[in-house]
Amino acid sequence: MIITYLRSSSFNTHCFCAQQYFLEYVLGMRSPSGIKADKGTIVHKALEILAYIKLTLQNKENIYTDDIVGPINVHDYDLDRIIDAVYQYYTSQFKHHSWSAKDLKDCRLWVNKAITDHNGTFDPRNRNILQPEQHFDIVIDKPWAYYSYKTQSGILDGNLAIKGTIDLITEVDENTIEIVDWKTGRRLDWATGQEKTLEKLQNDPQLRIYHYAVQKLYPHMDHIIFTINFINDGGAFSVCYDKSDLPKTENMIRQKFETIRDTTRPSLNKSWKCTKLCHFGKTTFENSHILPVIEYRDNQICAKDTFMTRCEQIKHDIDLKGINNVIDEYTSPGYTVGKYKAPGSAE
Repeated sequence: MIITYLRSSSFNTHCFCAQQYFLEYVLGMRSPSGIKADKGTIVHKALEILAYIKLTLQNKENIYTDDIVGPINVHDYDLDRIIDAVYQYYTSQFKHHSWSAKDLKDCRLWVNKAITDHNGTFDPRNRNILQPEQHFDIVIDKPWAYYSYKTQSGILDGNLAIKGTIDLITEVDENTIEIVDWKTGRRLDWATGQEKTLEKLQNDPQLRIYHYAVQKLYPHMDHIIFTINFINDGGAFSVCYDKSDLPKTENMIRQKFETIRDTTRPSLNKSWKCTKLCHFGKTTFENSHILPVIEYRDNQICAKDTFMTRCEQIKHDIDLKGINNVIDEYTSPGYTVGKYKAPGSAE
């Protein structure tokens, strides 16, 4: 399979199901976002604005201009109005949901939980802000990270990159930074169904990838604390890393990269999750630019006049035509392998 970069969500998607990874990150197919995830986006944006308000104060300035809310007087603002403005923007973008008054109430509640729980420790306004919404795109300059693929457009080659966006980076002291990441969903590893304990978080791909990136962005920092605040499911959990952890993290990235790169037939983890959690396991290619297929499904003929699901059809065609032909035929129009979609994007 083609892989040019890893981010925490692509890493976790591959752990969940290699076939789903192929559809999303190689073919560029997109699942419609869930309303819970979109409410989380609203909460994250409100907390981001609070972080920028504090950063503006640190810089001894009076006005912060946000891309959604507009100019904000950092000495005189109404948090509920900020949340309302963010809510109105995203609900106008995510029109595939039926939004209700309860959803706005939830967003307000979750923002206030984030800034008041733990005695306000994780309120961005009580922090020394280094950078809210830190984007990173770091190429790994190691021989093992090189890739080369034949595509319709020619040879695609280069070195693997890690990409992502970190919610908030704060300074604890001159040698220590703390990263704060908010989660509004459940504290679960969806690939295994197990709860994320403090021990499991120590090896969590998101935290490991973020640590690798932050160490490159802030090489003078010796100690990095990661705090994930599960607003609605257990509160804050903190994990500490230092430079001695980097080899293990790099090896984790290398193993995932090589596994994906060397895959010619993505494995399909068939379970109840296919029709409950995966968009591709419960939809067909009807009403799309791709011709839907009526064929065999798990050695049983589909019901009369029904089509294979998107997932089944892709698997069928990989087995029949090979992965390269499927990439050429099924890649979403306008999609470029390696394109990164930042969290909160309304594309």
